Amino acid sequence: MSTTDTHEIIHQLADLTSALTTEKDHIRLLDRIIQGCMQLTNADAGTLYTLNEDDENELQFTILHNRSLGIHRKPHDLPAIEIYNAQKRASKLVVVQTFVQRETINIPDAYACDDYDFSGTRNFDKQLSYHSKSFLCVPLQDHEGEIIGVLQLINAQDNQGKIISFPEAQQNLVESLASLAAAVLTKRRLIDAQRLLFESFIKLIGRAIDHKSPVTGKHCEQVPEIAMLLANAVNQTSDGPLGSKNFNDAEMYELRIAAWLHDCGKITTPEYIIDKATKLHTMFDRIEVIESRFREYKLQLQLDLMHQKESLSETDYECVSNALTSQLQQLDDDLEFLRSSNTGSEFMADEDRARIQGIGELVWTDSSGNTRQLLTRDEIDNLCIPKGTLTEDERQVMRDHIKVSIDMLESLNYPKTLQRVPEIACNHHEHMDGSGYPRGLTADQLSIRARIMCIADIFEALTSPDRPYKKGMLLSQAMNILGRMVEDNHLDKDLFQLFVSSGTYLEYAKKHMTPRQIDQFDLAALPGLN
Repeated sequence: MSTTDTHEIIHQLADLTSALTTEKDHIRLLDRIIQGCMQLTNADAGTLYTLNEDDENELQFTILHNRSLGIHRKPHDLPAIEIYNAQKRASKLVVVQTFVQRETINIPDAYACDDYDFSGTRNFDKQLSYHSKSFLCVPLQDHEGEIIGVLQLINAQDNQGKIISFPEAQQNLVESLASLAAAVLTKRRLIDAQRLLFESFIKLIGRAIDHKSPVTGKHCEQVPEIAMLLANAVNQTSDGPLGSKNFNDAEMYELRIAAWLHDCGKITTPEYIIDKATKLHTMFDRIEVIESRFREYKLQLQLDLMHQKESLSETDYECVSNALTSQLQQLDDDLEFLRSSNTGSEFMADEDRARIQGIGELVWTDSSGNTRQLLTRDEIDNLCIPKGTLTEDERQVMRDHIKVSIDMLESLNYPKTLQRVPEIACNHHEHMDGSGYPRGLTADQLSIRARIMCIADIFEALTSPDRPYKKGMLLSQAMNILGRMVEDNHLDKDLFQLFVSSGTYLEYAKKHMTPRQIDQFDLAALPGLN
């Protein structure tokens, strides 16, 4: 080996060693290793085959180079190579035999070799007027001793361009570089596996919260989708206050993880509160108890009349009987009113709450001498809830999920690229003017991605069709509410305007909202756009 050759080897190894620490894309790094092998051996072609992780009976083309034919690409259209056939016999292709035998195969002349199947190679040569002669195939072995691919070089050449066999010294060098390629592949696969496990665990938590209650439906799954759509819109715009903002891949990934985790604290929220589909719901809907109480009261009234019958004249009895009929009808009306009130609504009138209070004051004495009443204090308080189905105490328990989320997420040790997850995930109930909760942060304390989460969380909640006391809102209603929140300085104005102008709201709506909800409305008339 000449001094020039030695210097070239040292230069190539130094270049590849440097690439190991500077190159972030593992495919580009593998490509540099393959090209380095080709340069060190003066090979005309080089191919990297990797084991298909989804089908371990296939070797797939990962990198392909051929200098004479001008081929330099990552192949997507080439069919994978089957390792074993239906009879469990390994293919006679040299790359498969290298994989199966777990050892390097060095062939000086493919056309003079009968040990392997080169019929495909000959067809390739015939079609492209090429001549594949010398082959060097090296298996790639991972840290656990498993073969994960094959590096193949074709047509080593001397200084005059004549095809020669691969010398033993070059074979040893390529085997060393193949170990380097195997290390790159293994590192990437381990990182990918850990990342996949991490993401799967996060999604498991989110889906567990969603499945915990039919009330939340797919909230934890769909909020990330809205957030990513809006973040993509930020990346694509070049106008306005957000025109200079661009999230890189790491920041987009961090946002997606934060969005999946934004409601993780709900895993501790009592199910009877999450599932409170009616105002009287606890372990069951207590309207049934009230209905039973009404029946008891009506029966008691009828018994009282029977007991009075003998002491009343016929005229008096008829008057009392008619009065009882009216009273029973009023009780039926009151019970139907309570059933309606129990379902919850966006607004309850003061006169309706006063009527419930009046019904609650009605008492009677049963046949055992016990004083009874139609409604308990707790039932009255729940039935008088002005909006939704939760009392103020129960709303506070629901709000506290964000505090639990903060405790949970801030207790984790994050890699550098995920350090902002707690800030992004846990501030989706904050307002631009500082009136939100739990920390009352203001706009300058909230990142753009946290503000994106505010819009995504509210928009999904407004349009979701699975809330217990209302149907999913019409798109126009939801957008008007968001617009009013912008005017009240609760939501970010620039993001809302982009949410509208980019069509992000409609893209999500067409995918996840029912046709009934997607109504026509005048975008220009929306509040918050001026």
